[in-house]
Amino acid sequence: MTAETQHQMHAGAAEAAQEALGCTAYSWSPEVHDLYGDPETIIRKMDGMDMELADRRIFVLLTESAGGADIRFFERVGDGEYVVSTWSGDAATGLVGRLADTILGNKGVHCVGEQVRAMLSEYDLEPVGTVPAPANARAAFAHTVRGHGEGTFTRATAALLC
Repeated sequence: MTAETQHQMHAGAAEAAQEALGCTAYSWSPEVHDLYGDPETIIRKMDGMDMELADRRIFVLLTESAGGADIRFFERVGDGEYVVSTWSGDAATGLVGRLADTILGNKGVHCVGEQVRAMLSEYDLEPVGTVPAPANARAAFAHTVRGHGEGTFTRATAALLC
């Protein structure tokens, strides 16, 4: 094994160890924010929140209105990159309650992001691409929130997991 290969393995192990520490810390302290109003009101509310998205490995946005429901699942896959997976449908009845139950039932023991991913598996999330780490909630979520239509009363639930 070359010195370069050993260095790469050590760097990969160090990165994995650091990620595990971050996952453990955030699994103990996930956040869920429910915001209501028309899309522009929700986005203004998000502007006032420091969600530290770039520090998270997994976070989710659920948006719901009379026009339908959307799930956006973000997972960091590299240095500063996230794969975004999506689902859209008529309704996601009871999903916010199930999200809360999953987080509470996890009790900070396991990776809360992986637990939520398993809970969402019935929605057949489809990967749509890779995006750079969002600078803030507006950058990550505004397009999806606005997709519910101008003046539409909407709920946006941001789950900041691990």
